[in-house]
Amino acid sequence: MNNQLSEILGLIRSHDSILITAHVLPDGDSIGSLTGFGLALEAAGKKVEMVMQDPVPAMYRFLRGTEKISLPHQLGSIPKLVIFLDCTDRSRAGVDWSEPYLQDVPSINIDHHVSNSFFASYNLVDPQAAATAEIVYTLVRELSIAISADIASALYTGIVMDTGSFQYESTTPHTLKTAAALLEQGVQLSCIKEHLYEQKSLKNYHLLAEAIGNISFAADGKIAWTYLDQAVMKRLQAKAEDCEGIVSYPISLANVKIGLFFRELTNGEVKVGLRCRTGFDVNKIARSFGGGGHQLAAGCTVEGPLQSAILRVITVTNEMMEARS
Repeated sequence: MNNQLSEILGLIRSHDSILITAHVLPDGDSIGSLTGFGLALEAAGKKVEMVMQDPVPAMYRFLRGTEKISLPHQLGSIPKLVIFLDCTDRSRAGVDWSEPYLQDVPSINIDHHVSNSFFASYNLVDPQAAATAEIVYTLVRELSIAISADIASALYTGIVMDTGSFQYESTTPHTLKTAAALLEQGVQLSCIKEHLYEQKSLKNYHLLAEAIGNISFAADGKIAWTYLDQAVMKRLQAKAEDCEGIVSYPISLANVKIGLFFRELTNGEVKVGLRCRTGFDVNKIARSFGGGGHQLAAGCTVEGPLQSAILRVITVTNEMMEARS
């Protein structure tokens, strides 16, 4: 269950050595929240270690502060407090490195996913928030920490990416007010726009071409999906970050109600991204496979091989579609 905001703030104020982490395969919200909160706590005089299991994708390295994010093997002493950002459960941060840092150490879980498992010692989960960065902004403000242009840019990036540039239904008046407040602190929109939307890699376009060629349909065109296998990833020498944005293409087709993107991982598992239109709930599908997220956007990882994984997930998706008809 959630703790009172005052409890969370008191815990942060009372600890000077803090480790902050976010989920594997980081996206804009996890990186923006991690960087923004890390810089803010440093400005408040805290000793802060920012760590992620996976490296910062190239498209987000323009944010000042991301150069301070460490990989697990670079960590120093065990902190007095651990903060998880944008993680639905503890394993999302990576279990191999994090366990020694959790023994006898209080932890805080800050997230906005409806599927959050409230796994930490203290939890601040707000599914009404459009992004974890939106919650972090509230915390920074309540801690009376001055928001620099670098902090504002990181948090603004997190909000922009998790709202689809304020297009998703998760965008609320509070979201827009938060974005406006961050803009007042010196966010450079042209710089953010260029790096997020105008610095695509050629590999991203090659992968997109492959994915578009793989699009298939079910349920009379109401379900659309595509996939990328390891053969393509290896041939193009592509990384996960080169697949940025592909998940949005199946759902963007006319008459499609649910769109899915399957990506085969090096270990044979399959990463699944799900998107849907209003009136459907892909979080239910993702949760049936051990994943989660939001009603309109969710994800999960399923066992391979690829085509078997596709068949299983599409079968469940089709069953949900039929139950509505």
